[in-house]
Amino acid sequence: MIELIPFDEGNVIGFRLKGKIEDNEFDEIVSLMEKRLTEHKKLRVYAEIEEFKGMSVNTFMKDIHYGLKHWRDFDKEAIVSDKGWLKAWVKFAGNLFPGIEVKHFSFEEREEAKEWIRG
Repeated sequence: MIELIPFDEGNVIGFRLKGKIEDNEFDEIVSLMEKRLTEHKKLRVYAEIEEFKGMSVNTFMKDIHYGLKHWRDFDKEAIVSDKGWLKAWVKFAGNLFPGIEVKHFSFEEREEAKEWIRG
């Protein structure tokens, strides 16, 4: 499930992930990003990941395709999670895409993450 987290800043898209990401939910996030890209040169992503149980192969392929096509449209990503494997993934992913600052925060640091993504 994907639940939107509102931000006043139009260039920030916030969401909370719980459980499995469904195809239609991913499509809604992509539509929102596409709309925001017509209004802003670069986007920022704030994601709280509580309990990630994966996604379908189709959704995974869409995610990869969108990421490869649009990675230059993002300049910051804040990932909030207490999962150790996600902290390692964030460090790895931050090296894959030059020009995007990717930072991991714990749930205790949630407010710091929100300030960072806005700044």
